[in-house]
Amino acid sequence: MRKLASLLLTLSATTALVQAENIKGTVVDKTTKEPLIGATIQVAGTTMGTITDFDGKFELPELENKAYTLIISYVSYQTQEIQVDATKPQSLEVTLSSDDKQLNEVTVVARKNLEGEKALLLERKKASVAVENIGSKEMSVKGISNVEEGVKKITGISIASAGQLIVRGLGDRYSTTTLNGLPIASPNPDNKLIPLDLFPTSTVKNITVSKVYEANTFADYSGAHIDISTKESTGGDFFNIGFNMGGQFNTLLQDFYTMDRAQSLFKNPGIDSRFINMEKTDFETAVKNENPFNTSFDVKKRISLPNFSGNIAGGKDWEVGGQTLSLLASFTASNGEQTTRDAFFRTLEAGGSTLDRFNYDSYAQELKLGALANLSYTLRTADHIGYTFFYSRNIVDTYMRREGIDYEDHNLIGNNNTTHIYSLQNHQINGHHEFGKQWELNWSGSYSKTGSNEPDRRQLMFEKDGDKLKLFKLNRQETMRYFGALNEEEWVGDIRSIYRFDEKNFLRFGAVYKDKQRDFNSTRFYYNLSKLNPEITDTYITSNFMGYDNVQNGTIVINRDQQPKDQYEAGHTIYAAFAETEYYPMDNFLLNIGLRYERSEQWVNYATDGGQAKRNELNTNDLFPAVNMKYTLDPSNSLRLSVSRTVTRPSFIEMAPFLYQESYGSSQIRGNADLKNGYNYNLDLRYEFFDSNNVNNMIALTGYGKILQDPIERTQTLSGGAAVHSFQNASTGVAAGLEVELRRELTRDIRVGVNGSFMYTNVKLPEDGGAYTNAQRALQGASPYLVNADISYTPTIRNEKPLTATLLYNLQGPRIHAVGISGLGDEKQLPVHTLDFVASYQLNNHFSLKLEVTDLLNQDIVFKQETKNGDNLEVERFKRGTGFEIGFSYAL
Repeated sequence: MRKLASLLLTLSATTALVQAENIKGTVVDKTTKEPLIGATIQVAGTTMGTITDFDGKFELPELENKAYTLIISYVSYQTQEIQVDATKPQSLEVTLSSDDKQLNEVTVVARKNLEGEKALLLERKKASVAVENIGSKEMSVKGISNVEEGVKKITGISIASAGQLIVRGLGDRYSTTTLNGLPIASPNPDNKLIPLDLFPTSTVKNITVSKVYEANTFADYSGAHIDISTKESTGGDFFNIGFNMGGQFNTLLQDFYTMDRAQSLFKNPGIDSRFINMEKTDFETAVKNENPFNTSFDVKKRISLPNFSGNIAGGKDWEVGGQTLSLLASFTASNGEQTTRDAFFRTLEAGGSTLDRFNYDSYAQELKLGALANLSYTLRTADHIGYTFFYSRNIVDTYMRREGIDYEDHNLIGNNNTTHIYSLQNHQINGHHEFGKQWELNWSGSYSKTGSNEPDRRQLMFEKDGDKLKLFKLNRQETMRYFGALNEEEWVGDIRSIYRFDEKNFLRFGAVYKDKQRDFNSTRFYYNLSKLNPEITDTYITSNFMGYDNVQNGTIVINRDQQPKDQYEAGHTIYAAFAETEYYPMDNFLLNIGLRYERSEQWVNYATDGGQAKRNELNTNDLFPAVNMKYTLDPSNSLRLSVSRTVTRPSFIEMAPFLYQESYGSSQIRGNADLKNGYNYNLDLRYEFFDSNNVNNMIALTGYGKILQDPIERTQTLSGGAAVHSFQNASTGVAAGLEVELRRELTRDIRVGVNGSFMYTNVKLPEDGGAYTNAQRALQGASPYLVNADISYTPTIRNEKPLTATLLYNLQGPRIHAVGISGLGDEKQLPVHTLDFVASYQLNNHFSLKLEVTDLLNQDIVFKQETKNGDNLEVERFKRGTGFEIGFSYAL
């Protein structure tokens, strides 16, 4: 720790010594004299440059004593060149003229562009609360294709299994996600957060992460508030198109297996709703007269093809009624194939003996679609209204072949196929209005519809009998189909106003309404094969004995299983009001104090195991205070302190005490009607250094602590020899840690970034909570340490065209993957090291090339579990494989 402190102090001292005020100035609009935020100032013939801050000001580092030419540019303005003499300090005022004579003050206001790294670092420096962010330009340089990959680069954040977000050791339930500041529902019943890989970076302007609470946001987070800002017009017409091709080295041009599919991934597979909704007795007759399924259990082999992706985007401005109408639209599509071979998993009993072990190969195909449209119209001199549409659809189709011994010593082979479709459709409207210099009104509303469908999960099991194969018919569930659908709709309305006492001090207050409705249903079709005894020579080709003709003649009997407990309805309504003030008691001391009231009404309609209809409600009234302070020591150094109280609410399926299973083979979950809210008390202390002359140089140190009152924890009990997951309020939990972030420009062409998190988490489980081994443990999914590092080389070569090469490293420490029960220790994932390389080169003003290589280390992902004897035995191992991508883009 002393070495780390010495290093940081040395870097700070070195930065202070090499920087000196030399050439500085302000860039403004020639007509309105408004400062232009994010204007670029480039020293001709070099890679040196900077951008203007929120006041339109800029400063350049010390130059050699000679004359230079400065190139000042800004979107939709005429580029200007200025001769300067670096032998003496200068203060410049640069005025830029618009390319479009019709552009007015309103257009200037709407042009704030927060896609670039420098502009976002300035945003962080100026923000009243501590935030971290990453913009589309930085994500492009680092080869980040979706929001999930971008969020992983931020300090203290990792992604666990099934896409669960872990922030400072706190799981999915402790964070929240918004799109342009408005909540979005999750289509995954087991996760609070929407899958972040639904958002391709081609549609994203920036991602902002706040780990401290402020009263103008919903209070249900203690980990992080992740806000995804979509692209919008910043002035000027544009058009660009990009295309990429790549693949995984362990997959491309290799054998690839898929289970029979009637149509492409662009269409949703499924079943005619008649067979779901008709009476059970009618189904028994109908299934013999008409085949309800358009797929078989056959498995086909082909050669894996390259992955392809492409995106197209454009924007245009029109003058309408003396104001500006702006349109931006983009569309992106990508497909991918991933093979995992020679993997295995096993389960243990407490003494270390193996209960079952299966080797497996899996073959996954993925299709991702994303579309964005943003329409905005300016009003008066400083007002605007806007509409944003966002659509995303991710579909993953996975075939898995398993072979091994189960806990009853059956030698089995299994063919499994799962298709999972996540979709999001979101509509947003918003308005901004100013009344004089004191009053400001903002309003917004959204409607989102999300879906999670599993339209045809199939399983067919075989048993080895010496040298022969036969169908595995221990019970009817070995051969089956599953159809499940979850749909959720959410409405949000938000209105807030600001009253400014003067230029710096103001009062913000408002009201928010959110209403969420969910419905889930599932149906299983079990195959009774007791009359079927075929001669099996190929486990891939099964139509000769699993064909529909055997259903018609009665050899195969299909039973539809559809019980009241396999469906539920749920809803959650929040009425909220808040007030907060930003006040400067001194010029260098900012005090942000806020209070939020939330009325929460949560309910679930479900059926018990016996089919009895039930309803569970959880209604609360809460106050959530927040205090955020910022003390500016000088233009480069500042301290921040945050104190707050937040809430953690149970999810829908956690509230309902029925046995729930989203899909066949997934975990069995039983909710708890006695669950109550958990409350969190949060403390953050942060030191920040932002170089006032070169915003690329920064250091941040954060210490935090959290006390979790009545945290909701997953527990496990045993039922018939199988583990059933449930939930209980633990007595208390603790999360604390230290975060370090460093960005440094070593030379004109070389920049480095490092962030690391070191954390401690602990939770004490209730004494009657279940069969878990350790009553006190770290939080599930929490790693004691996380590290991200990157180094970028950005020389200018051949006609001053930029080349960018970036090497990215990630280290994820060990973490609990599954909680141990019945004497077995917790199953832990071992540390994972990842190394990626990304390079891009701009050929000319229109064309650029890109190369990306992912997971260069190609490390095995290993899980181990401790037995009663103290041995750590390996229970799962697989390898993702190294991948590559090459692409080009064209900008008009």
